[in-house]
Amino acid sequence: MTAHKPFALSLSGGGLSSLAYAGFVDELKKHNLVPSYYAGLSGGAMLGVLLASQLSSLKIIELLKHLETYKVLNFRLKKLEIIDHNKIKTLLRSLLPYKKFDELPTPALVFTSDLIQKRPVVINSGDIASAIIASCGLFPMLQPIKRKGFLLGDGGFTVYYGAQYLREQGIETVIGVDVTGLCEGNVPGIFNALYRQINSSITSNTRYELSQYPVDLDIKITFPAPSIFTINKKTKHLLGLGRHIAQKHLSKIKEIVRNEEV
Repeated sequence: MTAHKPFALSLSGGGLSSLAYAGFVDELKKHNLVPSYYAGLSGGAMLGVLLASQLSSLKIIELLKHLETYKVLNFRLKKLEIIDHNKIKTLLRSLLPYKKFDELPTPALVFTSDLIQKRPVVINSGDIASAIIASCGLFPMLQPIKRKGFLLGDGGFTVYYGAQYLREQGIETVIGVDVTGLCEGNVPGIFNALYRQINSSITSNTRYELSQYPVDLDIKITFPAPSIFTINKKTKHLLGLGRHIAQKHLSKIKEIVRNEEV
């Protein structure tokens, strides 16, 4: 087995399209390229934690299917959110193989946004389920939640890859992967317009972060995204696409993580 230096894999958002990240990591592992640290926001936070739990792609798909929309819909008219964050937090907590960050076999962190101060909040300790739900908090799907005195929402409002925070953890090499095309699939019109507006505001933050805190490799996985209602039909496609993109960038990844001392 050829040794490589430690590297972090930071997974940007992408909703349920983030399942492509599992295929990406599948391909890396075939070549003994195992990330030493995972990070993520929104859908990438979910996949980052599941990959840090060392779950296979099949196990990840099985877990995600337990989070089917009808199980977590909000039926309380007083609360303006489509998915009830208490329902999904309870269900997710019951499904996760590890409940707290310090139990994970591979270290991981989750990016969320402090919506009052408009700054990133990095979570790598305590309860995993609430951290994931906070990072996915995007109105009207999910309301922001309160956690340890912060009003937290989608990590994508303030972070793209967060390379600076990973390097603070002692990981020098950071590879960022982003599933794009969030608004191109079968998304209802009202959400399509909302996501386009959000993506527009995020773009300026992304450019600034990459100019100030660049990753060692920025990889895009671009395709028309599935909606929350078609994910069961798209799993093989998403995994396959992730593997394909990993193959495409394999030589560059090997070059970046090559251990000069070996």
